[in-house]
Amino acid sequence: MPNEHVQRLWVMFKIVLSKHAKLRMKERNIKEEDIYDASYNPVQLVYDSWNDVYIAVSMEGIAVVYALRGNVVEILTVLGKKEYNALMSKFKNGRYKVII
Repeated sequence: MPNEHVQRLWVMFKIVLSKHAKLRMKERNIKEEDIYDASYNPVQLVYDSWNDVYIAVSMEGIAVVYALRGNVVEILTVLGKKEYNALMSKFKNGRYKVII
């Protein structure tokens, strides 16, 4: 079920894919529609306090790392399940806060 609050929030922003995100999408065989699915309909949303970025995770385990820059959402990188799980193994140190 879509998170209507998250969807309404995203409509207010222009979405930009970084060169790095495009490279990782190609390397990890992640499609643009996968990015929008994770962003608009996350099963988990995590805030990374060290880097001031958000991580939206889809039902399929694709994670989208993005930063809010004024009225722009910059997609910084995308992670597959394996990369996301490795990142979350650092969860214990208080760096990440689960929002949803």
